[in-house]
Amino acid sequence: MKPGLFISAASLFLSTLCYSQKTISGFEAPESVIKSGDRLFVSNIGGARPDPMALDSNGFISELSADGRVIHHKFQKGLLNAPKGLAVVKDVVYVADVNRVVGFNAHSGEQVFEVGIPSAKMLNDLCKVDNKHICVSETVSGQVLLIDLTDKSIRFLGTIEGANGVTYDEKTGKLYAVGMGPNMTGGKIFVKDLKNTDTVFTVLENSPTGIFDGLEMFDKTHLIASDWISFTSPKGRLIIYDLDNHTTKTIEVDAGPADITYDPSSHTIFIPRMMVNSLVIEDIRTLQSK
Repeated sequence: MKPGLFISAASLFLSTLCYSQKTISGFEAPESVIKSGDRLFVSNIGGARPDPMALDSNGFISELSADGRVIHHKFQKGLLNAPKGLAVVKDVVYVADVNRVVGFNAHSGEQVFEVGIPSAKMLNDLCKVDNKHICVSETVSGQVLLIDLTDKSIRFLGTIEGANGVTYDEKTGKLYAVGMGPNMTGGKIFVKDLKNTDTVFTVLENSPTGIFDGLEMFDKTHLIASDWISFTSPKGRLIIYDLDNHTTKTIEVDAGPADITYDPSSHTIFIPRMMVNSLVIEDIRTLQSK
């Protein structure tokens, strides 16, 4: 996600179905999506001229059904500024909001958690580690942090340039992270074993280069990342990286794929398109066959 992007807000939610692809429109700079049970939560940076670093109180989270039906245009009860990455832990929806991480009850929308990170200028992605911990990236400083949800303590994990998407493999205990690189000129995919107490992220072998945004486990041996390619390109792409063979497959998608989520049980990829205020829902197998 690029600081300073200005995107026009849309007023209505409309759904269209085309070539097995469902597109839901009417968001306000949708940056991240996460699936929890039979619901989706989508973060909106918000406003007629969305600013991902502004403390402007016009951001919000939308709640949808898994098939894209809007349940609540504005789900949370409480102010958000420029919300981005999302994580769900024990019926709480956590969101990265510029310089703090906020949690809302997944059923009532009431705020139940907040921890401030005063030095942060643009907290970006979140991921669940376990029922007591989440990770958050901070793009400007490149820091990746581990937050203890019980006592709100924060552990510094390391730095990568333009830190953005983070995801955790609970089977191996490894945290994966992507960056956008220096001055958003292209970053890599990194890994860190959370059992280690050092602050070193290692570049994956034969890592692709991209202006990476979202990162998810695709299956037990693959990662999937969203890549803007550039902020002026007419196309974006999804990158599937093989953790065993260190090879990459590329799927071309529409421009500006932001912080994706993937549901392996239904083979469904959910792609926020921040520049055009929409969310795309599609079977990954359809994309792979194109």
